[in-house]
Amino acid sequence: MKQLMMKNKSFRTAAALGAAALCSAFAMTSAHAVQPAISMGYDHALVLRADGTVWSWGYGGSGQLGLGNTATRTTPTQIPTLQDVVQVVARGSFSLALKADGSVWAWGDNSGGRTGGNGTSVPVQINGLSNIVSINAGTDTAAAFATDASGQVFAWGSNSTAQLGTGQTSPGGNPAPRLVAGAQGAVAVSASDAAVLSLRQDGKVVAWGSNGNKALAPVAGTATAPVVLDALGSVQAVAATSINIAGQYYALKNDGGVSVWGQASTNATYCGQKGIQNGGFALIDISPIQGLSRIQQIEPGDGHTLFVDADGAVHACGVNAAGQLGDGTLVNPSTEVPKIAHIAGLPPVVAAAAGSAISGAIGTDGSVWIWGKGTNLGGTDKTTAPVRVMGGNGAAFDAGRVGEASGTFAGGQTGPLSNVTVDVGATVSTLHRGKTGRVYVAAFAGSTVLFLGPNGWTQYTGGGFPAYLSGALPRTVPVRIASGMNFSGLEGVQLVVGYGVGDDASAAAEMVRAGRYKVVHTLN
Repeated sequence: MKQLMMKNKSFRTAAALGAAALCSAFAMTSAHAVQPAISMGYDHALVLRADGTVWSWGYGGSGQLGLGNTATRTTPTQIPTLQDVVQVVARGSFSLALKADGSVWAWGDNSGGRTGGNGTSVPVQINGLSNIVSINAGTDTAAAFATDASGQVFAWGSNSTAQLGTGQTSPGGNPAPRLVAGAQGAVAVSASDAAVLSLRQDGKVVAWGSNGNKALAPVAGTATAPVVLDALGSVQAVAATSINIAGQYYALKNDGGVSVWGQASTNATYCGQKGIQNGGFALIDISPIQGLSRIQQIEPGDGHTLFVDADGAVHACGVNAAGQLGDGTLVNPSTEVPKIAHIAGLPPVVAAAAGSAISGAIGTDGSVWIWGKGTNLGGTDKTTAPVRVMGGNGAAFDAGRVGEASGTFAGGQTGPLSNVTVDVGATVSTLHRGKTGRVYVAAFAGSTVLFLGPNGWTQYTGGGFPAYLSGALPRTVPVRIASGMNFSGLEGVQLVVGYGVGDDASAAAEMVRAGRYKVVHTLN
């Protein structure tokens, strides 16, 4: 990352031409809608609506609905203590939420210490985490993960299969997040019950955890600390599906194709690939999945996986015992011919989720759909095609439209200004990932404005905004502003991060119009 290349006196100069207008355009707030999202657990669901509120329903025996009790709800109910949320994760009987301020909240089953201590039926903040831009967790009772704006990964919970990245297993729970050494530069994490994949900013994949039957092929050993999977090359997303102990793993290639590897227990989980028997299970080497193209999202679950293509169509593979593949069929997975299911009856979707024998999706019109095992979710035991989720008032439940979906912006500092490390970052909305755009990083001191570009900081004197990054927008852009530098005298300088869709000046105009920017940190 670029270090801050400026003298203190540059913040003491007279106002540059156009700086006042720029400060006016960059109003120091950004309260716009987020992209709706859905996540499915063992028998419960979370929906993040476009207004930043979180709604839950399903089985609540472990407090996973976040409503202060253990009752079951068959229709979506708002969690009153959560606002300004940008990501939700439902796994097993456990739930997570990430707020726009970079804080992480957890509730439900506390196996392994995943809620940070005692189990709770209301969201509680996980201590020791800040400036977080992405969260994830294993499917059942495994570890939880958070990635911050500087690309560091933190893990907490069970370490029964070395999920915490130490290279060694350990008994009991770990309620305090710990840094995963060797996973720096991360932009996203996906975990099965036993192993973890991390996507780095350079497109490389880092893996750690259990390696039974070379599930993390081609890494040697039974448990491993973070190691780069060089055989994959550069990819744009990773996903880990829980199957048996070892799991099954996916990489979304830059051309929209998908590669798969790892273990499977039945023909149905092969996604059309041939497995090699090894100790009673099948080992799939890293192989391309035939019949999938132009994929933009991979949503892993417990025994099955969903894929969303560029048209918003949903495809699936894996176990189908409860109809979770959504193609109208219901076949015993031990006898089913391997296939890619193509799901009909959905509008174009902006979000999808695979849980345990249950699937869900949100359409571009805000409609919410589920299929599979829906007994506690207002549906039937085995629903083989998507059905609309209904609200408590009898009307169809709506997650809100994508609209001007904002990204997530975060920043912070470590240490005093005399010896400070400063990190900021942006997570691009899935609505905009892959589109041509510009990412901007700016510093404001009174009426003086500086922009960070590929060659360092420049003072703004009018015209187009200098961009930090230009081209296809990635999932996440972590930016290290400074590392162990002396910023004495710069107290009060505000750091702003934003992005716009388009080329050159059109991207800056689109960013300002959409309000897709935020003051992420004030030096102190």
